[in-house]
Amino acid sequence: MNIRSFAVRAISAGAVTVAAFAGLTGTAAAAPAPAPILHLTLNGPVMPTLGQNAFCNGLIDTAVETDPARPGLATVSLTSRGMHGVGPEWTVNPVCRVKVSISWGGGAFTGQLREFDLNLGEQPGQTVRTEINPGSGAPMIAIGASYVGPQGDFRPQYSYPVTAVVIVP
Repeated sequence: MNIRSFAVRAISAGAVTVAAFAGLTGTAAAAPAPAPILHLTLNGPVMPTLGQNAFCNGLIDTAVETDPARPGLATVSLTSRGMHGVGPEWTVNPVCRVKVSISWGGGAFTGQLREFDLNLGEQPGQTVRTEINPGSGAPMIAIGASYVGPQGDFRPQYSYPVTAVVIVP
């Protein structure tokens, strides 16, 4: 037996072992987990935000989770690091209102847009989750708080958007 045939047999045996192990544990270990993601913006998964009350501002962490048992669906979670404002308006009402938009695919042009309100306080750790249906593949997802809504309405807010390509099973 020469070295080449020994190496081929060893690699083949290793590949069969790995395939058998993956086949036995693949569906049993399927659970929601962070999706493989490639961020296209310099800020990565962090969304610096300026809200609608008393120049409130802060950072919001973003994450995308997928579940292999539910193909084509993804869950976007937004976690506040705590918001801070200035002036007497903030002293009276320390809640930062932000209208966040999540778009994928063609965004507002194709109806692939989800909007919701966040009411964030000074305490960090408040997490809001929402489910989107980008379909299987590698869609581009954008998360942000724009000063112009999809119908052209003005909102006194702004954020540096988070844009990423996500792998959805």
